Amino acid sequence: MISRKLFHLLSVILIFPVLFLSDNYRIVFSISFLIVVLLIDFLRLKNRNFGKLFLSIFRSILKKNEINDWTGATYLAISYALINILFEKEIVIFSLIILAICDPIAAIFGTYIRPNIKIHRKSINGLIGFYLSGIILSLLFFDNISLFSKILAVLISGIVEIFTPIDDNLSVPLTTAFILKFI
Repeated sequence: MISRKLFHLLSVILIFPVLFLSDNYRIVFSISFLIVVLLIDFLRLKNRNFGKLFLSIFRSILKKNEINDWTGATYLAISYALINILFEKEIVIFSLIILAICDPIAAIFGTYIRPNIKIHRKSINGLIGFYLSGIILSLLFFDNISLFSKILAVLISGIVEIFTPIDDNLSVPLTTAFILKFI
């Protein structure tokens, strides 16, 4: 679990193209990133030799259901492209940071803090960790977004992460971005 969550934290590097590229170039970059990730996942699933090579490198960070299906990286690439196309930079960056930082913290809280009450295979402790880390990030950064919107986005994204059957790499950034934009 730890190696997967460290890999999750690495997704924060996707913020750098958003910071340094113009809107048009960041959209092109995000779509290109999506195409590359989709091609890798497609090849992994359709080509036995490529699939074996892929699994020899990444098996330790894949969930069991990802071995024969799309990986979390594919869902991340989809959400990354969508939020870059649909939203302004600050919302994209905040949404990615919430996913990259709050989700691993939620997993740590949910795994190591007791008692551990579960809802839909997710823990209340994980939601608390997600929410607390999101609130801290909200207070420290992103002054151009209202505090109310940030707090609401973090809370609802954490709840969506518990209840949605969709991969959280897709649901969390999209939920966060939509709330920030429309609240």
